[in-house]
Amino acid sequence: MAANVSKEASAAKKGSNWFKNFLKFCKKNPAFTIGFVIMLVIVIIAVFAEQIAPHDPTLNNPKMALLKPFVDPEYPLGTDYIGRCLLSRMIFGIRTSALLCVTAVVCAVALGVSVGIISGMNYPGKTDNVLMRVVDVQMGFPFIVLVIILISLFGTTHSALILVLALSFWAPYARNIRGSVMVEKEMDYISAAKLMGASKLRIAINYLGRNVLPGVLPVVPMDLSAAIVIESLLAYMGLGVQPPGISLGNIMGDGKNYIATHWWITAMPGILIVIMAIALTLIGDALHKHFDPKLKD
Repeated sequence: MAANVSKEASAAKKGSNWFKNFLKFCKKNPAFTIGFVIMLVIVIIAVFAEQIAPHDPTLNNPKMALLKPFVDPEYPLGTDYIGRCLLSRMIFGIRTSALLCVTAVVCAVALGVSVGIISGMNYPGKTDNVLMRVVDVQMGFPFIVLVIILISLFGTTHSALILVLALSFWAPYARNIRGSVMVEKEMDYISAAKLMGASKLRIAINYLGRNVLPGVLPVVPMDLSAAIVIESLLAYMGLGVQPPGISLGNIMGDGKNYIATHWWITAMPGILIVIMAIALTLIGDALHKHFDPKLKD
């Protein structure tokens, strides 16, 4: 009983210390704090889209078509060409775009880190050579050709879009992790683990993985920012999320025929994408400075 109480107290203390350290980090890095708050608000909006959106995002109201923003309080950001509330569509579009991009980046990190660790642990050797040649081919492959091939094979489903985005980002992770593993595996603690009988899997997960992953963290927000922009571009070109699905990119695409006269249909979701990209870049830059000793004050 006493042991359980002690464990709970220790866990609570660790949680309290983590929160204090996080607040200290935010205070020391105002750019990170700004980016984090913006993304936190966006995540909350995406999670509670049904409760926040003032209208059904698919509801047509032809009488209110092409209403300008900031004119009618019922439609704060105006309406599109068939009278759908632009604010409501953007709120639901955030959810779709964020879900696709976060899933894709997580898959890219998982694949890249796994390939990088396997390759680095087997350097020099045939496995390393094969994996690095695959990485070279992936990094040299034209993105638009990759998109056309995969969408031709799998269509414009969410799974296909996640695959396209994940394949666009995994290779640099693999190359960077491989370099880190090649250095780490020569360290004394790895030799000690081998002498103690640790398996390759245990070394890869418990030792190498734990020490090389912090170097990946600053890159993740940057890639997430790039993924949001790419997904929006694909949807704008008609290669992304298809109606009746809603994403920020296909909302922009809805207004491409009206951009000269009714700019807000394309501009409003575009401004939101820029805000998200800037916020994620601020977060990534702060993390990069924190984890890179050369950039610390």
